[in-house]
Amino acid sequence: MLKSHGNRSASATTALLRAHQIATRTALQTILLITLVAPTQVLANTDKFSLESKPVWEAGLGAGYFNGTDYPGSKDPNIAQFGLPFFIYRSKIFRIGDGGAGAVAFEEPRLKIDVSFGGSLNAEPETDSVRSGMPDLDLLFEIGPRLQYKLFKQTWSNGSSTEVSIESKLRAVFETDFSFVRAQGFVFGAGTELRQRRVIAHVIDLLISADITFADKRYNNNLYSVPAEFVTANRAEYSAKAGYVDTSVFLGMALRPTPDWRIFTGVSFGNFAGAANRDSPLFETTSSAQFAIGLVWTALKSKRRIDVYTSE
Repeated sequence: MLKSHGNRSASATTALLRAHQIATRTALQTILLITLVAPTQVLANTDKFSLESKPVWEAGLGAGYFNGTDYPGSKDPNIAQFGLPFFIYRSKIFRIGDGGAGAVAFEEPRLKIDVSFGGSLNAEPETDSVRSGMPDLDLLFEIGPRLQYKLFKQTWSNGSSTEVSIESKLRAVFETDFSFVRAQGFVFGAGTELRQRRVIAHVIDLLISADITFADKRYNNNLYSVPAEFVTANRAEYSAKAGYVDTSVFLGMALRPTPDWRIFTGVSFGNFAGAANRDSPLFETTSSAQFAIGLVWTALKSKRRIDVYTSE
């Protein structure tokens, strides 16, 4: 069960509908958490980018803990714990699991273009926060094209491997509490990753990444605008604008003590200095940190296998 800090009061008209909403939202939140914190596996050849044989599907159990803030520039804590079954599926054009979900449009050893997903958790304002008395922030779900390009990949004499890649993504954003779905603008991001696999006893992988994010007016309006009806003595009216949102650096580690068990942890540092909406009364800080830790057990896997490039 996933428990998110600041859960909203029941809004469904019947207990059955509410239970369905909670179950659906919990599953999506878990996917978003795993997407955020789980480093994907990397395997390299000395001279070229190789294929790796993997099961077509895997299933098991996952659990984890996330501690962060509601949005870039916020000081309100957002804490979640989750424990749910998970499922990984791989085909030539669609992948779910392994750190995300998406449809693969084009894949070569160095270049990959796919449709990827992302998002952020729902949140309710603290009673003493700058958003006190304002509407809750609903779950945000993102979908759009992503381009990944590998700049470097090498296996070293000790068996460890290194990969450096860059990526960019453009995603449409949708807001939902599972009683409605509403378009919430677009986000654009670009970044670089350094992955080091099998660095200690061939069971530990490391990931370092840096990303920059921009958003349109509609997306930023959801986070930073203050309509006239929510103006207080300490909260002036404000209209958000499009532009720079944040720069983040992620440090992650994955431990695989056996082929069927994986422990992962990561910390993300965000810098919001110079953000387009730094003058909003809902913008409180120019930096923050997020932390996550989780455990995954693969209980079942298919005998049938598929060859995928080792960025999976």
